[in-house]
Amino acid sequence: MLFRLIILVVLIFLLLSLLKLYLARTRGAPRRPPPIEGEDMALDPQCQSYVPKREAIEAGGNYFCSRECAERFLADQRK
Repeated sequence: MLFRLIILVVLIFLLLSLLKLYLARTRGAPRRPPPIEGEDMALDPQCQSYVPKREAIEAGGNYFCSRECAERFLADQRK
């Protein structure tokens, strides 16, 4: 009697495992969220820091983090 009970429990466990595996495959792979859009960054040639382009100061064809960096860089370029 105990042997039959053990066999029944094992069979139920196997059936549930197979059912779980089947359902996982039929649902397909989980969907990934769309990639997060990054913001364009610009390298300040004077201080070598990265600045978001929307906040950067454009001068002389370059992007700068501040007016001071732009002035220093452009002054060095004129020398």
